[in-house]
Amino acid sequence: MDKLSKLDNPADKLIDEILEFNWKSMPVSATISGIHKYDHLIGGFSRDKLNRINEKTKVFLSRLEKISPEELNKEEKIDYVLLINELKSEIKDFEEIRFWEKDPGMSVEICMYGIFIMGIREFASLKERAECILSRLEKIPGVLQEGKKNLKNSPKVFTHTAIEITQGGIKFFEIFIPQLAEKIPGLKGNLLKANRKVLSAMQNYLDFLEREYLVKSQGDFAIGKDLFNWKLKNTHMLPYDTNDLLNIGDEIFKKTKEELAELAKKIDSTKTWWELVNGLKDDHPQPDELIDAYRKEMERSREFVQKYNIVDIPEDESLEIIPTPVFERATTPYAAYMPPAPFEKEQKGLFYVTPVNETADNATREEQLQGHAFAKIPVTVVHEGYPGHHLQLTRSNRLLSKVRKMYHTSVFVEGWALYCEELMNTVGYYNDSKVSLIKLKDQLWRACRVIIDVKLHTKEMDFTSAVDFLVKEAKLEKTNAISEVKRYCLTPTQPMSYIIGKLQITQLRDECKKKYGAKFDLKKFHETLLSFGSIPVELIRKNL
Repeated sequence: MDKLSKLDNPADKLIDEILEFNWKSMPVSATISGIHKYDHLIGGFSRDKLNRINEKTKVFLSRLEKISPEELNKEEKIDYVLLINELKSEIKDFEEIRFWEKDPGMSVEICMYGIFIMGIREFASLKERAECILSRLEKIPGVLQEGKKNLKNSPKVFTHTAIEITQGGIKFFEIFIPQLAEKIPGLKGNLLKANRKVLSAMQNYLDFLEREYLVKSQGDFAIGKDLFNWKLKNTHMLPYDTNDLLNIGDEIFKKTKEELAELAKKIDSTKTWWELVNGLKDDHPQPDELIDAYRKEMERSREFVQKYNIVDIPEDESLEIIPTPVFERATTPYAAYMPPAPFEKEQKGLFYVTPVNETADNATREEQLQGHAFAKIPVTVVHEGYPGHHLQLTRSNRLLSKVRKMYHTSVFVEGWALYCEELMNTVGYYNDSKVSLIKLKDQLWRACRVIIDVKLHTKEMDFTSAVDFLVKEAKLEKTNAISEVKRYCLTPTQPMSYIIGKLQITQLRDECKKKYGAKFDLKKFHETLLSFGSIPVELIRKNL
């Protein structure tokens, strides 16, 4: 075991001290990671408490930087670089990006996930988990008050999104806690009593956002070119700046449009690619068939990966497909994935599928269903499940390094998943030119993300222009385009991760092909790549 994971010198003790401090400071994050010492807590989010956490993080960084990398072996150096970059990013996010005081949805999501994760993951008996849920419920009104006091200079789009999240949260608590209470008679009264206070606090928070804070929300969501470039270099270890990203995004955007036109001509020379895609959108499951359609495709993809020996699937994993939680639907128009906890034995991932809004009008419901076209489902399943996120992250969760269990870059995680979309096309999984057309259409969408990510956060594009760009160029349904751009505003450098990560992995694969020639083995490349965890590709390249 490496120096950064055992307890026989000051470096090892420091790593454990940092992780323990983070888990204690952010109990919900600890629960999500599979650390259950603090399941009864939800954390303190007052301005003073957050400032103290930041100051402690700076002390940890200073202590860590005093360790000489020359004393570490190859594996230890990877963890060392990762942890230093993570601490620097946390400090930069807190002091300069400051979404903790700009995003009214942050405290709401922490509260909801703190309850949801305790219910959905079966790491202890239901009674034990319900006792912790009760303890957390009792603390939620205070957390919402602390979050409210932190708010300053919020962008209007953040507040609009927070309103939707809070509305979804109210529905979640109205349904989830009464259902739980029925299963635990001894706690029923206390759970329902605490839940009434939570619902009252949530409604008060919603009223505050709608009636008072929305009109005051005149802040700017854009982090600016300097901070964006800082994140590219330090958080993701990329050799690119915003200009490079725009050039890459634009080049792939144009190339993908050409490929779409060529494939469309082969399928039906009388129609454009978007006319063909629009026709495919009309062929979709009915609302009550959605989950089953994804489940069947997931089983097929898993069997294919095993049969054709693309990459090894961990023995102890499983993947469950469920409806997207109501409080996540505002920012998840189609599907998403929640990995199992890295520190838990059970490795069951959750594959979210967003159902149609039953209260929406028929036109909106049909538009939502079109995002789940039969031709699109195989591409989504490959991305979220096998050999995409689920396979990769369950592999990463089994690494010995605590640092790599905890920290990752979206450039690798999303890059691998998009790489898999192309890979499975190359090896014949889709076996249908219409599905390949959807794959290319989705690649165009990801190229648009690179362009929009940069332009939104360098103030070259506003919210409405970004939505219009997705609708016009990527042919997204407007409802879903709005949800997409809301997420882009809240997550600078995440939207570019897909294309840029795929590009980096493909470049590394091509370098290995050139180096090993006829001896190059694709499965061996995948196995080696995944053995590093979810780290920047540049770190993998240096350590191959």
